[in-house]
Amino acid sequence: MKVKKIGILTSGGDAPGMNPAIYGAVKAAHALGIEIVGFERGYEGILNRKIKKLDITKITDLMSKGGTYLRSARSVEYNSEAGVKKAARICREEGIDAIIVAGGDGSFRGALDISKEGINVVGIPATIDNDIGCSEYSLGFDTSVNTVIDAIDKISDTANSHDKCCVVEV
Repeated sequence: MKVKKIGILTSGGDAPGMNPAIYGAVKAAHALGIEIVGFERGYEGILNRKIKKLDITKITDLMSKGGTYLRSARSVEYNSEAGVKKAARICREEGIDAIIVAGGDGSFRGALDISKEGINVVGIPATIDNDIGCSEYSLGFDTSVNTVIDAIDKISDTANSHDKCCVVEV
């Protein structure tokens, strides 16, 4: 089966690196002559047909932006058998041959569920928690750790200036 159209979504909490992942997927699809669309607000975007055609010429600035261009959400409706079946049906009706899911453990559970309905899925681990099984690294983890280290260094400087001790909860 030749893939003609794929969808991409970001689900759950956003993580640094999601926008470059979207850009990379769009660039690769464009190079291969594959149509790519984005589902806005994760699995909710599939269920509500919030589908955005992704054009490589209009998203070049994504590489330097945080958050997620496609926006993200957690879906109550999708977390039911009926919701997953509806999402799979909509993907088929829209001619989607496969979806790319960027997110954390909950997003990957959703990806597994829709794959059981016959939808081809590729997952991109993207979580500041770095807690995806069978993956050593997830997008966002390195940035989150380095941001915390930078903040602790600054707090430490202030504490030392006043001969004080600070407690930081991460």
